[in-house]
Amino acid sequence: MVAPRLLWRYILCDVLLHTMLGLFAITLLLVVQNVLRFVEDLLAAGVGLGALGQLIALVLPAYASYAIPTALLFGILISFGRMSADGEIVAMRACGVSVARLLPPAIALGAVAALLTGYMLFDVHPRARYAMRTLARQLASSIDVVEPGRFMAFGDRLLYVHARGDSSCPLQGILIGDASEDERSFYAAARCGSLEGDASGRELAFVLHDGSIHFRDPDPTRYRRIKFETMRTSVDISVYTDRPPLSKDLRFSELLAARRLPSDDKERKRLEGSSGTALDVQIHRRLSFPLASLLLAVVAVPLGIRPVRAGRSMGALTAIGVMALYWVLFSLGEMAAERGVGPAWLGLWAPNFVVLALGIWLVRRIARTDG
Repeated sequence: MVAPRLLWRYILCDVLLHTMLGLFAITLLLVVQNVLRFVEDLLAAGVGLGALGQLIALVLPAYASYAIPTALLFGILISFGRMSADGEIVAMRACGVSVARLLPPAIALGAVAALLTGYMLFDVHPRARYAMRTLARQLASSIDVVEPGRFMAFGDRLLYVHARGDSSCPLQGILIGDASEDERSFYAAARCGSLEGDASGRELAFVLHDGSIHFRDPDPTRYRRIKFETMRTSVDISVYTDRPPLSKDLRFSELLAARRLPSDDKERKRLEGSSGTALDVQIHRRLSFPLASLLLAVVAVPLGIRPVRAGRSMGALTAIGVMALYWVLFSLGEMAAERGVGPAWLGLWAPNFVVLALGIWLVRRIARTDG
């Protein structure tokens, strides 16, 4: 039989439509779920809608790579389930179109999805993830850093806030000190104060009211103090906001470069973490996960071809079940690899081997009914 190009185009368009709908819904769910983690702190810090929109723009590419395989699985199952329920699959098979001839459109979309997911995991996702963490820390730095009743050290500076107050005195009992041992050390104490915005996110800028500055003098018999009504000062918190990236924040080329460093290199040890396997886990994770789109596409076609009496909602339920199974296997493998239970490649590639075996078995099983 001549290759049914018209049929392939029909299937391709139908699957693509349902995949895009699924991608929109799943990505929206992931974005909302992750943005809600930061909303409370951001609103407390007085952050506007513009900053929230910037955060959403970073969350979107960071999690879209995980939504693509699920959306494709959803689209194939819904499309083939609809065609089965409408009797189109029966008509195709009656005309001599075997199950094997229905696979090319799904495989083509799976290959495209795998390439797109790989690109996002290799480059887009790590950069977006690091930028998202940095932005969230910068926007909410005042809320996260200022903890009343606790001394906090930032390099040679000490910060203490006794309590939070009302709008007229947001911060009560402020102490800012220079903990260095040279002659320029001092501390400033104020009855009241407030925080000013800092565009860089690397400083806490304070406006202090009704206080005094106390200086250290090399002569123990002397004491210097300057009273003030209002004073502006800042504390460098770049140690807090400019944390070095983790292995999850590195692009794939950077992971490979870090993996080539000597085993006793300080930076490599930091990136490897306490388990000593973080780099290998990330490398195999980003190589194995994109293939899930292609393998799940092969599994989805025979799963989508079901009896006419099956409900139309069965495709969505099957997609949830299959993807949940894959995620459980993938998460368990990743956890085992991170804890050094086995080789990183085994834990992260095993789910793909299972899905591949399942896909081959399902295709062969349903192909026997064509004979």
